[in-house]
Amino acid sequence: MMNPLYWLELRVRAREKRLWLIALFFVIVMAIISGIMLATSMQSSGNRFIEPLNIGEGMIWTALFCQAGLLVILAPLATAGRISQEREQRTLAALVNSPASATRIALGKLWGAWTFVLWLGVLVLPFLFTATLWGGPSWKLILGCLGLNLLAGLVLSALSLGISGLFGRSLTAYLVTGCFLFGWIAVLPMLGSLAMALNHDGSVAPHYQEFVMYLTMYHNPFYPLISLTEAVTETGGKFILPMVYGVTVWILLGWGGLMLAIRSLKREVY
Repeated sequence: MMNPLYWLELRVRAREKRLWLIALFFVIVMAIISGIMLATSMQSSGNRFIEPLNIGEGMIWTALFCQAGLLVILAPLATAGRISQEREQRTLAALVNSPASATRIALGKLWGAWTFVLWLGVLVLPFLFTATLWGGPSWKLILGCLGLNLLAGLVLSALSLGISGLFGRSLTAYLVTGCFLFGWIAVLPMLGSLAMALNHDGSVAPHYQEFVMYLTMYHNPFYPLISLTEAVTETGGKFILPMVYGVTVWILLGWGGLMLAIRSLKREVY
């Protein structure tokens, strides 16, 4: 963390009102959804007694899935314009011609983005702690799910940074990042579901559905979290291999995004 560009990124981000508003939006959404979940659990019981354990589990899983959804949106939003914005403001030339290497510049910006993602991850802890007072999953499982959410946010930040290095305008970088995420998170699972529906009788190949799942769904940013949720009740150890595969794909995508950002900086000529 001795990278001076990292501290510069932190100072710049600390002055941006937009990021403080993003954090405030994050907390407000978490509070509203957790409150709705708690109120719904209390009202749906009627005259029946509802187990506190069920309330705690519902609030914990709601908080974790809301955090995952918000990180998928906010992590790229905070990173997609970091390099293209330098081009727009005509400050990229000073960075590229500084003593810092392209790798050091990219890592400094990436670490600044990761700090923001980790900060958003910490903001969910009070909601999780409050939910555990009612009971629910073990802290090991909760921390595992929290770690997966943060890893997904870190990977998406690296991908967004790489895409940002390809374009000269922030708006273009945001649009391309949004299209990529929509295709990865929404379009691929829909295509996978369609492919499996066309072969519902299993007439093509015995491992066809598993192949489709690996190709379109197991690497989805939400799938490992869903796997851990199901593992609490029914799937046993069957989720381990797909989850490891998905996390491996994440890491490769994040590494590819970082390499793309470094390559774009090296190609800058002034």
